[in-house]
Amino acid sequence: MKTLLKITLILSIATSAFAEVVWLKEATTRMSWNDAMKYCKDIDAVLPSKKVFQEIWYKNNKASDIDGFEMSVSYWTSDEVKGNEKYAAYPFYFGEGRDTWYYKADHYGVRCIEKAK
Repeated sequence: MKTLLKITLILSIATSAFAEVVWLKEATTRMSWNDAMKYCKDIDAVLPSKKVFQEIWYKNNKASDIDGFEMSVSYWTSDEVKGNEKYAAYPFYFGEGRDTWYYKADHYGVRCIEKAK
């Protein structure tokens, strides 16, 4: 059974709908982007987008101490760098709310979310 950390967010989506994001337990090792994508897929989950990470950061008043996240860790997002999809993607760093691109071969934290139902 999956260990869940449930964080409910009200997301500002184009349809103004409410969405619930269920965060799964953080992976025990840092991974490359491709390995992170596979890891989430293998547990029937997905990597969150930059927008999901930004929303939780903003909803918590840009706090660098959001429960359930290691603030010294950058976490992979599902977003790839347009024009450089083969080599680059965006991790999100909670300490500063930053999402600068890095090489997919680099190793960062992984927090998957349940697939939308």
